[in-house]
Amino acid sequence: MDREARFFEGIVRNHYWQKMPEVAEKISFGNRTFFSKYKHIEAPLSDALINAHRAGQLTLAHPLVDDDGNVPFIVIDYNGDAAKHFYHHAGKVLAALGYGELVTFQSATPQHLHLYIPCGNALQQAVEMGKIISQKLEEKMNRQWRVFPTDTLPDAYNIINLPYALFTPGGSKGAQHA
Repeated sequence: MDREARFFEGIVRNHYWQKMPEVAEKISFGNRTFFSKYKHIEAPLSDALINAHRAGQLTLAHPLVDDDGNVPFIVIDYNGDAAKHFYHHAGKVLAALGYGELVTFQSATPQHLHLYIPCGNALQQAVEMGKIISQKLEEKMNRQWRVFPTDTLPDAYNIINLPYALFTPGGSKGAQHA
C-alpha cells in the first residue's frame, strides 16, 4: 500500500461532510453563531467519494475527531505565500519537537497546504499539542496557518477539506517528510 492509500485509511471515514451551495446548518457556539455550508453525511467516506473530490466533482471534508474522542491527525492548514519555505520550516520545528512523520498535501490552490501530523491522542491533548506546535512555528514565521482540531470552534468546524495531491517542495507528487 502506498503512502497516499495508508494516509486515507488512517483518517476518520465513518462519516463526512459535503459542501453545499447554500448554508446547510446554523450552529450556536460560545455566544457566536456559525453558518456552515457543509452538510453532515452519516455514511462511510468511500474511496469512490474521495476520488470524486480529488477530481473536483464535489467538495468533501473529513472529521478530525473519531467517535471515541481521539484525534488521528493534527492538521496545520497553511494558506500563505511561501509554501516551500513553510514546509521546510515546519519539518524542522516538528522534528525538534519529536514528531518524526509528517504527511503534506496540496489543497485547493498551489500555496495552500495541509500538513498532517500523526497524533492518536484525546481531543484536549491534541488541541494543546497543536497550540505548542503553532507557538514554535510563530517564533520564526508570520502566522499564515490554522491548527486543527481546535477548542475555539464547534465540533462541526473541526473538519477539514480532503486534500488533493501529495506535496513536494519541487512541485511533483509523492512527498512525505520524515
